[in-house]
Amino acid sequence: MIVRIAQYSLRKRLVFGVGSTIAILLAQQSLTMFAHGRLTFLLISASLPFITVLFGASSGALLLLTGILFGALWMDPIGQLVVPGHADQIVMLAYTVVGTFLVVAGQQLAKMAQRAGRAEAATRDAAARVLQVERDSRHRFDVALNTAGVPFFIVTPVLRDGHIAELRWDYLNEAAARLFNPAAGVIVGSSTLYVSPAGWDADLLLSRLAPLAERDGRDAFDVRVDKAEGDQWFHVVAASLSGSVVAWFGDVTARVRAEWALEEADRRKDEFLATLAHELRNPLAPIRQVAEILAQPRLTDEGRKWCVTVLRRQSAAMALLLDDLLDVSRITRGALTLRKEVVSLREVVDEAVEIARPILGAKAHELVVKPPPRPLHVEADRLRLAQVLGNLLTNAAKYTPPGGHIELATTAEDAEIVLSVADNGIGIEPDKLSAIFRMFSQVNRDHHREGGLGIGLALSKSLVELHGGRLTASSAGKDRGSCFSIHLPAEIRVVASPAPARDAPAVVSALVRRRILVVDDNVDAADALTALLELERHEVRTVYSGEEAIDILRHYDPEVVLLDLGLPGMSGLDVARRIRTMPATREVTMIAITGWGQPDDRARTAEAGFDFHFTKPVDVAQLNEAIDSAGTAA
Repeated sequence: MIVRIAQYSLRKRLVFGVGSTIAILLAQQSLTMFAHGRLTFLLISASLPFITVLFGASSGALLLLTGILFGALWMDPIGQLVVPGHADQIVMLAYTVVGTFLVVAGQQLAKMAQRAGRAEAATRDAAARVLQVERDSRHRFDVALNTAGVPFFIVTPVLRDGHIAELRWDYLNEAAARLFNPAAGVIVGSSTLYVSPAGWDADLLLSRLAPLAERDGRDAFDVRVDKAEGDQWFHVVAASLSGSVVAWFGDVTARVRAEWALEEADRRKDEFLATLAHELRNPLAPIRQVAEILAQPRLTDEGRKWCVTVLRRQSAAMALLLDDLLDVSRITRGALTLRKEVVSLREVVDEAVEIARPILGAKAHELVVKPPPRPLHVEADRLRLAQVLGNLLTNAAKYTPPGGHIELATTAEDAEIVLSVADNGIGIEPDKLSAIFRMFSQVNRDHHREGGLGIGLALSKSLVELHGGRLTASSAGKDRGSCFSIHLPAEIRVVASPAPARDAPAVVSALVRRRILVVDDNVDAADALTALLELERHEVRTVYSGEEAIDILRHYDPEVVLLDLGLPGMSGLDVARRIRTMPATREVTMIAITGWGQPDDRARTAEAGFDFHFTKPVDVAQLNEAIDSAGTAA
């Protein structure tokens, strides 16, 4: 009580002291009216330490002196300060000694009260600071967890019969709370068996988190959540914390789907490589067999013609395969550009039919072509459009049993122009229609024997989209045929200009001979090309390196040089530059024969001085035209 009073403010202590003094004086006055004056010393001496604690030693000493004077006045003789009685003198002396002791004791007590008060105040301040630090820490904890955006929660086990029967939500940050169904109401304090994130398996949470509440440890696992918009995946990382369990969990749906996509891409890549090997072996097998047949001494002219036909057809098939692969590469790199011109759709259809004619004839299909009622002309890349239509016809032929029916129809509407290819073949199951335009996709894997790398439709779709159109597919189901349609915007339709008059092409005599130099490090390719040119009655020299080519030009004057680019040592481009600097060969016709056919490759050959650029395998008719364009024959 004294310690608490000592901590009062000065004003409060003054009021309390004045009141106490008045009460003491009134009580003392009452005692003096009914008793001998010396009895009043008891009351005054009792208040001395109290007054000293309240107001200090000086106040206590003043009260002691007041008491002495008061006692002297009320002792015999009353009203005088003289105390003649021996007994009264003893009382006065005892009062003075005891009072002095009480004042000193009150002063010490005041000091102790002040120290105790300071200690208590310091304790209260420390407790307040600890409480504030705890509040600040909790606030920072909440802010950090809520702004992190990563769901976080704390669960505490609920025991029944010594075993964990359920878990209770003790804390959730805002990101975790958003995953709960709003109808769940109060979450914190609820059981995980009855309240859990929407779509989560409560039993899974209990089985994976309960062991961490029983012993220290960590765990990480994935949770699959079924939702209307599709599966969603969360990765949970949990750890023990003083009998509770803390856990972070993040949405890893994008990662899981990416992993699935990579696995699917890897699988499709393996299938593509297997199919590519199959596709390459298909033409290589007859080519090799024909080579053996041509080596037979009893081969008839009719057999030789058949061999030539097979070689041309199979080499053309390989060339188309490589062209498709290169076109896919160009499209994915954005390097493919269209060469648009005014073209008749009838010409496009005719070229597409020519592309697919070998397989159509081999499988004895009936092809019905339905042209539009009136001629249609569009501004498009004739070669690419014919390539797309040819791919659709080839696919229809491949996946239609022998003797099937294929129909190619062209219609012109106000909004678009449609070229459709319909067949009565194996058809496409409805759930696989969306996959047929993906790269390297083959929805009928049981028909690998029919050929195809799974790039034809993907390439065709990209080429049609470059024209501003779209490619669609439909099917009534398995074994009920399918229909592929090219939809071109009506804006590309144009009115054809009158064709300019052309002179009749000059007929080049088969006896015109050229002096030709063939340069190729592939001996078989160089010798085969030499044999072909010699059959055309040309004079041919053959070398197998760039250095040999430069050396032979010192004593041989060709009109045409057929030059491979990928030569060891001195490259074909270096040889071409040297030829253009030599006075004797400055005007010679140079033709690049190479496997490189990209636009930048053609730009490099043009810069090096080549007149023509042909990719392997070379079209013989085009090569002959290039050779015929050389200077005057010798």
